[in-house]
Amino acid sequence: MSETQIALAIIPAGVDANGCRQYWLERRPSGGDFAGMLAFPGGKIAVGETPCHGLAREIKEELGLNVTQATLLIEIPWVYLNVAPAKPMRLRFWVYRVDAWDGQEAPLMHGLEGQTMQPVLIESAQARALMAQLPAANRGMIAALCLPPRIVITPPCAVGSAGFDAWLARLRRTAETLAHRYKQAALIQLRPQRQLSLPEWQRAVAVVQAERVMAWVNADLATALACGADGVHLNRVRLFAEASEAVLAWQNQNRWVSASGHTVLEIERANQLGVDAVLISPVLPTPSHPDAEGMGWVGFAALARLATMPAYALGGMSGACLAEAQAHGAQGIAGIRGVALPD
Repeated sequence: MSETQIALAIIPAGVDANGCRQYWLERRPSGGDFAGMLAFPGGKIAVGETPCHGLAREIKEELGLNVTQATLLIEIPWVYLNVAPAKPMRLRFWVYRVDAWDGQEAPLMHGLEGQTMQPVLIESAQARALMAQLPAANRGMIAALCLPPRIVITPPCAVGSAGFDAWLARLRRTAETLAHRYKQAALIQLRPQRQLSLPEWQRAVAVVQAERVMAWVNADLATALACGADGVHLNRVRLFAEASEAVLAWQNQNRWVSASGHTVLEIERANQLGVDAVLISPVLPTPSHPDAEGMGWVGFAALARLATMPAYALGGMSGACLAEAQAHGAQGIAGIRGVALPD
């Protein structure tokens, strides 16, 4: 099946009264594909064009803007099954954050091809409602705009009440540090690596959320729901065990889902479930597994290109790895040591 290449633009439209970021989306005109839905501006990349050149041409034609600086945000493969003719349609989206342009000023942005342009608030609290207004292939783009470049994973929790109290105290310091260091979205994955009681889970989630940091739990959906988590992480077992209906019901409460991705099969399952982020590992050797080479950046990039959602590099990560990870198609990095966790 041939693959149609699409270039899309994320164009900032300033901030609202609360300081939240807005972006320009178009309302698709009647009579065409996805009529009446919101979508990011852009279009097909012509034969012989690079994605960046295709983006510049499409935005010039659609909006009259001369793009002078753009950064690749995410690359998304997608297959639409129910299209005419009967055969599926395979697409690959190259999504760029437009950092600078010549042309219309923000208050005057308008479409040149019959589409209406409007500034739209894109942030995690509104993400799910907005996703419902866009074509399905655009949902990973919303996640990429809402999710941070770092996922901090907790270390193991020692046994007993003293072990939990020490773990909780460190968790509180971590949440405070993230809230201070990263003024916008911040995220902690709670991974105690032992059984916690429901009250312990609830205390841990509350400590994180008190700092306005997102708390994602490495647990089953029932536990995540019971402790009021913002998101849930599916390890490789739960990735195949959880039903798609249960995952969707969780997401429809404006909550997030991430999944482990070690193999092509796991990435395909994450795509099938429609999770919001995938943690691909192991990328580099880690202190806990010094003899394991990891897949390296080439292996990471190959798996990330298969994912329909933001991908994070996990395994041997430090803050110094962030640029390298993003250069290989990552949303960011995830890890216990060296990412953002204080002693």
